[in-house]
Amino acid sequence: MGDTVPADVRLFEAMNLNCDESSLTGEAVPVEKLTSNDILCPGTEKAATSEDEVGIADRINMAYATTIVRKGRGRGIVIATGMQTEVGKIAASTNKKHRKAGRSMSWKKYGPTQPIKGAFRRTYDFLGKFLGLTEGTPLQIKLSKLAYFLFFCALLLAVVVFGVNEFKLPLPKEVVIYAISTGIAIIPESLVAVLTLSMVVATTVMRKANVVVR
Repeated sequence: MGDTVPADVRLFEAMNLNCDESSLTGEAVPVEKLTSNDILCPGTEKAATSEDEVGIADRINMAYATTIVRKGRGRGIVIATGMQTEVGKIAASTNKKHRKAGRSMSWKKYGPTQPIKGAFRRTYDFLGKFLGLTEGTPLQIKLSKLAYFLFFCALLLAVVVFGVNEFKLPLPKEVVIYAISTGIAIIPESLVAVLTLSMVVATTVMRKANVVVR
């Protein structure tokens, strides 16, 4: 009890064994562990420990590295250590940088026009990430698009105001103030409050449906 599992272990003996897997799967309550003989797939002779059958959180004959034993005891065979464990794979995946397809600069492999295409696509990815238009949650991306749309609308209205004044230079102070005021007027001041209330309502609905939000 209280011991940290040092490696991924396939159990062949479990006596009232429960492990806290919150560090790996986010499961809030300790998971009861059984041996392979106790968890065959219904109607088959195939053990329910195959990756094709169940996910990590449902492989109850496995004790994973970094999880904590809450009660009971067990014995098993070590099947993975270090970066080969499930938690190690997660850590490795966060350190990998996967380049999107079509971003290569190699003209020998993809043709003479590939460096131009690759440079253009890399620039697009960089600008999209910088402006928040290609990375982030769907809500963040939509809000970024809305912000830029309102910004360009404000610029357009300012140009219209200056056009009505026939672009006379120097611009009168009243015209400048009116252009700025018109641009600010299109900004939805209550947007933050509406978003907050919408998320609160959505969370409440999910809570009533017994959905755990992490």
